[in-house]
Amino acid sequence: MKRCLTAILLLTASLGCQGPQPSKGPMATDVDPAQGQPDYWLKQQPTVSVSGRDFDKLWNSAEHVSESLLFSIDRRDRRNGLMTTQPNVSAQWFEPWRRELQTGDDVLNSSAAAYRRIIYWQFEQQGGGYTVTPRVLVQRQSLSERRVTGVLNRGYFQRSTGDHYYGTKETDEGIVLPQSYWYPVGRDFALEKKLTELMRDQLQ
Repeated sequence: MKRCLTAILLLTASLGCQGPQPSKGPMATDVDPAQGQPDYWLKQQPTVSVSGRDFDKLWNSAEHVSESLLFSIDRRDRRNGLMTTQPNVSAQWFEPWRRELQTGDDVLNSSAAAYRRIIYWQFEQQGGGYTVTPRVLVQRQSLSERRVTGVLNRGYFQRSTGDHYYGTKETDEGIVLPQSYWYPVGRDFALEKKLTELMRDQLQ
């Protein structure tokens, strides 16, 4: 019996001395800072495009297709061949009349958090005609944490004066975070495909 207890104690002591083991999987903080920039996603190669010989017809078709999905045009730069829409907050599950979300996962994500999409139409001259390529940038909203106070405990979160200091780790480092901001999370390739299909149907 004593030998069993001794073995158990030695085993417990050996396990306790090992300490925390390094994680072999990806860390949640291992994020490439470049992915937080829109150019990172917009520079990726397009997957679909539409071609034609009439620039005006392609231009008008892209504008009409955008508006048919309830996107408002924000920029019209015919000289540089660029048309962009205003950010459009994505539909939720109780908005069946909206048609910009093409997959069930997109509907689920937009119902659980705030997402929005921006369409970038790029027009390029190729040979004797033109090619228009849609790129859809997906952004997610981030809200900074706020302290919730009530009548009973409002004094706990009031700013102190005198010898008592107040602040946060970010403000101490000179970082001022906005209360709300949007950051890019990827491209909507399914919507890009849908946009080209609608354009081809309209151009026929």
